[in-house]
Amino acid sequence: MSRVLVLTGLPGSGKSVASEIAEKMGIPVFTMGDVIRTETAKRGLEPNGDNIGEVAVDLRKKFGDDIVLRRLWPDIHRGVNKHPLVLIDGMRSIPEKDTLVELLGEKPDILAIIASEGTRNSRLSGRGRSDDEGTSIRDTRERSWGVEALISEANHRIQNENDINSFREEVKALLEGLSRTD
Repeated sequence: MSRVLVLTGLPGSGKSVASEIAEKMGIPVFTMGDVIRTETAKRGLEPNGDNIGEVAVDLRKKFGDDIVLRRLWPDIHRGVNKHPLVLIDGMRSIPEKDTLVELLGEKPDILAIIASEGTRNSRLSGRGRSDDEGTSIRDTRERSWGVEALISEANHRIQNENDINSFREEVKALLEGLSRTD
């Protein structure tokens, strides 16, 4: 079985950049937000921040806090059986992590990407994604799910405040270290 790295952090911290680096390294990336975006589209809703947020809340309310992970699990499971390292991007809560531990039979590594609110807000306003609504609303929603508790359990942390190239190098070095099978 492969090693599983969970990527967490508040919106705009740099999770997508870290995921892109992993993909370029050939590491399979499973993005939890894709489950929400797919469900939003299935419901015929415009993929904006309000709708995506409402769908995320609705799914968790109706099916439990770990529903996003459970919907993504079949894909993750296939990846775990084929690759030495897989990355799960965007885990938000302890119940999701606990379900992953139950399904894997072991604890995953957790990487928390940390950035200040000002830095994250600046990034969110500049990236032009349809679900970007600024940090305040998303932070409140994700904090209500327990993202800060998950961040506190991380066994790897990267501070992402300044130089993008330094951040990329730090992420790459961590991924290379976790990918080693010796």
